[in-house]
Amino acid sequence: MFKLKLKTLMFFLFSVLLILCIFYTEDDTRFVKKSDSFLKEYWAYDYLEIDLIREQNNLYGKDVKIGLIDTGVAKFIDVVDGINVRDQNEDYSDTHGHGTHIAGILKDDSFGIVPDSDLYIVKALDSKMSGDIKDIILGIEWLIEKEIDIILLPFGSTEYNSELEKVINDANEKGIFVVSSVGNYGLQEEIDVLYPAKFKNVLGVGALGKDGEVWKGSTLGEEVDILLPGQAIKSLSLSGDPLVSSGTSMASAYMAGILALYIEKTSKSSDYNIQDRILIFRDELNKYYKKGRYNLFNPAIILDE
Repeated sequence: MFKLKLKTLMFFLFSVLLILCIFYTEDDTRFVKKSDSFLKEYWAYDYLEIDLIREQNNLYGKDVKIGLIDTGVAKFIDVVDGINVRDQNEDYSDTHGHGTHIAGILKDDSFGIVPDSDLYIVKALDSKMSGDIKDIILGIEWLIEKEIDIILLPFGSTEYNSELEKVINDANEKGIFVVSSVGNYGLQEEIDVLYPAKFKNVLGVGALGKDGEVWKGSTLGEEVDILLPGQAIKSLSLSGDPLVSSGTSMASAYMAGILALYIEKTSKSSDYNIQDRILIFRDELNKYYKKGRYNLFNPAIILDE
């Protein structure tokens, strides 16, 4: 009888130990340093030192909610919820490829900046990347209702719209970061930064080239808040195969990803205040070095503070 109880106790202890080992092993070994060939292929991942961020802070964007307004996404992208405001239905499948490429930068398990983030999709642009401002506004309103953390608008227009500015200000007042690409008209000097990136309460993102210099296609202007990698960015096509593309849209996706890592880390702090996080982050942007008059920063430094 005693031997039977001892065996039962030993089996129980062994089972508990096994479960604990599995738990801690999975947590500890998730980070695997990328190979040199990978870092060369995905140069932006290397430039932003994502491996270092993972190793030092174990950040993957967990529980951070990102809303992407674009052409939709392919079905293989992991999405929490989505809507098609253009056609007034729930089919947010991508018929262009732009949205899928952007989503890959965020969510891919291998090269994505925030694979554990919660992605919400608004399909507001068609197969030609065309859309109506009223649909963009509807999409932002839907994302505000979903209590999103970051709204990513990787597109732009030369036309000002007061209703669009108002709904973005509404999102900002709720502590929601709004990120947008500044445009790809760098070779046309008469073209200014596009809306909504031009708005005060939007983080306008321009693009860096693989050489670390300003990408020649990036629109420039005083409303450019930061420059991030945007040239020859490898992500996903509609079929799931690799696709290389360039533009400030890609740079804005990296901005959204870095913000998600920032939110994941700061939300764990006891003195975290959701209403103040936008002002605090904007202050962070001004702490680091510049490329001419434009902000550059090392996200690994900000996230390690």
